Amino acid sequence: MKTKKLIGLAAAAVILGSLAFISNNSKKVKTPQETGKPVLPQLNLSKVQQIELNMKSGKKLVVKSSETGWTLSSLYDFPADITKIRSNLLSIKDMKIGQSASSSKVANADLIDLQDESGKSLASLRIGDQHMREATGQMAMYGGGSFPDGRYVSAGGEDKAYLVTETLRQITESPANWADVEIANIPSADISGIALMTGNDAVVLSKSDGSWTLAGLKENEEFDTSKSYSLESALSSLSFETLADPAMSAEQLGISTGMVFKAMLKNGESYTAKLGNMMPDNSGRYMKISAAFTPQGTNATINAGLKSKIADFNKKTAQWNYVIPSQKAGNMILTRSDLVKEKKKEEKVEEKVK
Repeated sequence: MKTKKLIGLAAAAVILGSLAFISNNSKKVKTPQETGKPVLPQLNLSKVQQIELNMKSGKKLVVKSSETGWTLSSLYDFPADITKIRSNLLSIKDMKIGQSASSSKVANADLIDLQDESGKSLASLRIGDQHMREATGQMAMYGGGSFPDGRYVSAGGEDKAYLVTETLRQITESPANWADVEIANIPSADISGIALMTGNDAVVLSKSDGSWTLAGLKENEEFDTSKSYSLESALSSLSFETLADPAMSAEQLGISTGMVFKAMLKNGESYTAKLGNMMPDNSGRYMKISAAFTPQGTNATINAGLKSKIADFNKKTAQWNYVIPSQKAGNMILTRSDLVKEKKKEEKVEEKVK
């Protein structure tokens, strides 16, 4: 074969190879240049001293730093939980762009604004729709539906929207996501007695060797033991949903005439919860709580420790008018008729005459 022909064939092969390379690369999905970059690259968390969250529902939450620590200033300055604040801020700081999205995904969004100590905005974020993934494999086989695996967000002031892998479900106006909402957590095994009081009427129960008895039962009555769990667990993992205005009086709350639930513990501690009215929207019931201590032994060190524990509890809870879940409140407002049932008559067995 002549040299010129070889050169021509080689050139043709190069051209064809180049065309194939271009064709193959054109079929590949190009990764946007923004992918993997922070949504809020300029955010400096060390300067954040105030957080404002405006929900699309119209609710608002404000968390603010002061000389005494972080507080929920939109909730009567209730102490905030620095661990939860740090976790929420880091989830925003660490967000990386997954892919670009339509701005319609953040058209109806919550807005969180991070501010410095003067109230100047450092960065803001629109939190839009959740990205839902359909269940696959065994989850789908057993009826598992779709679940959130990301969120559409947009940096404040920008038209661009992005999908990120964080669901940001913890960024809500709920106090539970910004503060320690636990009021008390009394194990049922520690309780030795319970009193339920309304006015001058009282229902008194005591526990011995794991069994409950109710004082003042008539011959044809017995304690309904199916209700013992509700009573024992009333102060277990007791948390509030929101707070009522601390300025509200006992009459306004309804606790001056409401039910009183008192739990006595084996070690001499006692906790008294005063239940009030239901919230106007029936989402919960007002409650105030306090504690006391009556020494059960002569060990001065133990008694001093328990006395200090009770003092700390009262200092923490005294000023707050809590709103607790209706279900929890229901365990504390049981009446005598709820706890007593008619005793079954014993059937007489007649002896057969042989």
